[in-house]
Amino acid sequence: MTIRLEAGVRVYHGGQRWARSLAGGTGVIVRVEGPDWHGDYEYLVRTGADISRRTGPDNPETDERWWSSRHTRRAFEEPEW
Repeated sequence: MTIRLEAGVRVYHGGQRWARSLAGGTGVIVRVEGPDWHGDYEYLVRTGADISRRTGPDNPETDERWWSSRHTRRAFEEPEW
């Protein structure tokens, strides 16, 4: 069974190994569906148009894609001092 992440959580795709230590990841969950009969969830994630690059002014988070909970990872977040 997969742990359910909530809307608003910053994430990265498991295939984006380079994003593991990237604060804020590469997207944000905007919708959660499931669980399905396997116990998995589907997340609608808002990402940059170019998913292979870090998001920012030149790659704004404007695209939405469905990611399986099997491949969605919670992003590292910078501590607030």
